[in-house]
Amino acid sequence: MTTVPVTLPEQHLSVPVMAPAGAPAGAAALSVGDVVRVLRQRIFLILFVWLFFVGAVVGLTAFLDRKYPYYTAQSAILVESPFPKTPMQLTPPLLQVELMNRYVADQALLVKDEGILSEAMTDAELMSTDWYQSNPDKNELLDELLKKLSVKQAPNTSYLIVKFSTHRVEDAPKIVNTVIRKYLARVKSMQMRQFQTERDTYRDEVARLKREIDVLRDRKANFIASEFAVPGVTQGLNIVGETYRSLAEEVTRLEAEKLQLKAAADNLRALGPREVAVSPQTRMLIEQDPQISGLMANQLALRQAREMRLRRVGEKHRTIQDLDAQLAAVQEELDRLILEKEDEARQYQLSQAETAYLNATQAELMLRERMLTEQARQQDIDRKLATYRNLEEEQLLLERQYQELYSFQTQLDIITSGEQGIAQVRQVGQALPPREKSFPKWSLNIGGGAVLGMILAVGLALLLELSDTSVKTPRDLVRFIHIPVLGTVPDVDDEEIDIPKVELACLSHPRSMMAEAFRGIRTNLLLSSPAEQQRSIMVASSRPEEGRTTVAANLAVSIAVSGRRILLVDANFHRPALRELFPKALENGLSNVLIGQGRLEDMVASTELPNLDIMASGPIPPNPTELLAGSYMREFIAWATGRYDQVIFDGPPVLLVSDALVLASAVDGVVFVCRAKAASRGVVQRGRDQIERVGGRIFGAVLNGAQSSRGGYFREQIRNYYEYQPEQALEGRATPVLPDGGQNAQDKA
Repeated sequence: MTTVPVTLPEQHLSVPVMAPAGAPAGAAALSVGDVVRVLRQRIFLILFVWLFFVGAVVGLTAFLDRKYPYYTAQSAILVESPFPKTPMQLTPPLLQVELMNRYVADQALLVKDEGILSEAMTDAELMSTDWYQSNPDKNELLDELLKKLSVKQAPNTSYLIVKFSTHRVEDAPKIVNTVIRKYLARVKSMQMRQFQTERDTYRDEVARLKREIDVLRDRKANFIASEFAVPGVTQGLNIVGETYRSLAEEVTRLEAEKLQLKAAADNLRALGPREVAVSPQTRMLIEQDPQISGLMANQLALRQAREMRLRRVGEKHRTIQDLDAQLAAVQEELDRLILEKEDEARQYQLSQAETAYLNATQAELMLRERMLTEQARQQDIDRKLATYRNLEEEQLLLERQYQELYSFQTQLDIITSGEQGIAQVRQVGQALPPREKSFPKWSLNIGGGAVLGMILAVGLALLLELSDTSVKTPRDLVRFIHIPVLGTVPDVDDEEIDIPKVELACLSHPRSMMAEAFRGIRTNLLLSSPAEQQRSIMVASSRPEEGRTTVAANLAVSIAVSGRRILLVDANFHRPALRELFPKALENGLSNVLIGQGRLEDMVASTELPNLDIMASGPIPPNPTELLAGSYMREFIAWATGRYDQVIFDGPPVLLVSDALVLASAVDGVVFVCRAKAASRGVVQRGRDQIERVGGRIFGAVLNGAQSSRGGYFREQIRNYYEYQPEQALEGRATPVLPDGGQNAQDKA
């Protein structure tokens, strides 16, 4: 029997928010609460599967430990560098981590090279093992060695861990050590051949460079002897260059002086005879001229004579006037001679300037000719010197290459002459016989088996839950069918009070848990929508035996007890059931009204409840769908809702007959009944879709027959409910019957 995780407070909750009606069934995944519920429900299955799996693991481990044990031996290979150790170098060169890891990975592949393993198979130590002698087919042994030999890089190191497992403890270390020994021999051989080839190549290159250097030296010596007549040029002593630079400086100086003299001559030539200034030296020379000096002496004598005469006679005296006339004549002659002498001095000065300019020009031309000659000699020397420098640079380049190649050749000679220069790959410790078995591992197998068994058991429980598409909980109705839940009706076998007729539980046992469940459904239904929008209600289900009549009768009783006038109508023309519950119901009923064979009020029967009236289905008509779709049905609903607060129809299954769909479109709404564990999600959803397709409104769903078991409806809650009731409510309380999977009265109703 199926249980649902519904607590007592959940039965009185208001209508939950409904997901979109068009969402596909099964779209929601298991929630944490669902997983916990499944684990609690199927705890015994989980424990059984887990214990069975753990027992199987223990048995298998014991069998393998006795019959097929494995011993694993291992050793490490240190890959220090992909390069050989350079002579006279204590610290190896640093490498990028990526390059080093790549080289270590390359060595791991080389260890498992088929050629190396084939050589190991021919080694006497390996051939002495029981592993080798156990199989005469050596190709199969080689394949097994290739498959089972483990060569992996230790994380974040340059170590390769080599492992191999055998059934005998002595065989594994022999195989590991033999493989590593063959691998190291192969590495040494490969590198030795490589280095010897490189050494021979570099020797030939060194000899070729030596010959080219000797040829260049001879060319340099011959070039110096034949091309350089001036000694010391190649050592930086250049007499021609110094002479050229001196002449160039002198030419520059003469050119500047020539320009100055030319400017002076041009200035003198441009001035007039009276515009040229006479220097004091020239004026002294003019005054020393005999004629001028004689006239000046005569002028001085006349002035002295005039001064002496002037003391004795006046200014107007004839003697004074004669002396003045002589002085004027002497002065005039003196001025004329001085002017002539100054003109001669100016002409001499101009002639001297022109002569100096011509001399400077001549000297410049002569020096420039010498400078050009020396310049031509220097250019020739420069060209030859450039050729010499090229030869010298070529020689230096060859000598540098020669030194580098010679140094590398020397290192190769040292490397190939011994073992210290081979690439640094070595075994770190010999593989030793293992002290314990590597397989099977009891702690690992038992621990892993326990964990895996628990995962398998829980997975099986969840798989069974997922494969079970039946509606088991109110949460399934909301999540998968997308219908709000009005309440949950517990299974009759879980009741602690003996209820002979569960269809009238609210009437016969109002203090029972069953009656309390229907009162909760009544409350949620009244709160689901305004009262004027639920005057006519049909109770329907997807399939037969879902409990529609039980829900309809108890819902009608619980609403009538609350003070509302209720008319309960049996609208199931295929299997009517209300007359069996209410003996006062008349034989004629709804079918008579729909065919016009009686008045409505004549077909209604009262019950022991003042507010509850019953109308049976009446004779079963041949065309129930057409009757329900006729105008009499709508007139009947209008008449009934005018005289009663609510009209409740007990309808047929939705998916079997079309009567329910016709009636669903005529009433205000539908209460959809779903029996827990009996109805699948797909069936319930198709029933919901049929009602919505004809325009029917679903107030909510009632989950009927929810059974109590581990993880579902907790028995303690039911007991707490009865313990909370007064003593008289416990009258008729019976020992609960355990679920047996059979069909009870609640199912039939």
